[in-house]
Amino acid sequence: MSQRDYIIDKATEMFVSQGIKSVRMDDIAQSLGVSKRTLYEMFGDKEELLFLCLEKYHSSVQAQIEEQARTGSSKLESLLIGFLEMTQYSETNSRIMNNLRKFYPSVHERLTVPAGENGVKRLKDVIQECMRGGMLDSSFNIDLAITVLYYTAIGIVARRNISLPEGVSVHDAFMHIVVCFFRGIATEKGIRIIDDFIRSERYKRYKTERKTII
Repeated sequence: MSQRDYIIDKATEMFVSQGIKSVRMDDIAQSLGVSKRTLYEMFGDKEELLFLCLEKYHSSVQAQIEEQARTGSSKLESLLIGFLEMTQYSETNSRIMNNLRKFYPSVHERLTVPAGENGVKRLKDVIQECMRGGMLDSSFNIDLAITVLYYTAIGIVARRNISLPEGVSVHDAFMHIVVCFFRGIATEKGIRIIDDFIRSERYKRYKTERKTII
């Protein structure tokens, strides 16, 4: 591993565990045993290093989600597993992105715009595969449906102007929206897959787990 990659790895750990605002370039240099000048020569400034670290972090999270999704017995089950896996990182991701939006808006935009576009494209591709497999109805407007699902789900995770009922977690609310959405556009074959999934031990187990990846 190169020194640059090593610095990015260790700085990522610090940003995720300690907070992106509280970690200074001085702290990173002292922790890694390098000079602050070396950091600035390699990365220019804190914002560029922060961008590279969070880009790596989100890529790692996405890889973990995709790895778990591949264990599904059908494309529709894989899709649901992907959403379920996503909720396990929601608290950490929400904290990071909210702080990023507040303190480093330019980095936030650099990360979220391409990530959002790629996420929508991946979701559309999988939904189309589910349609071809006879699990989802092919007659609905896929672009409109994805837009509605995306902004509803993001609103719940970010808790923007949303007050959840007492005793309902963000995790539960998110998966309720996802399950209801896909059940609403599913064929009979798809509904059986969804209902079997939400009755499974895997689904019940995930309701009590939370993950953080560094």
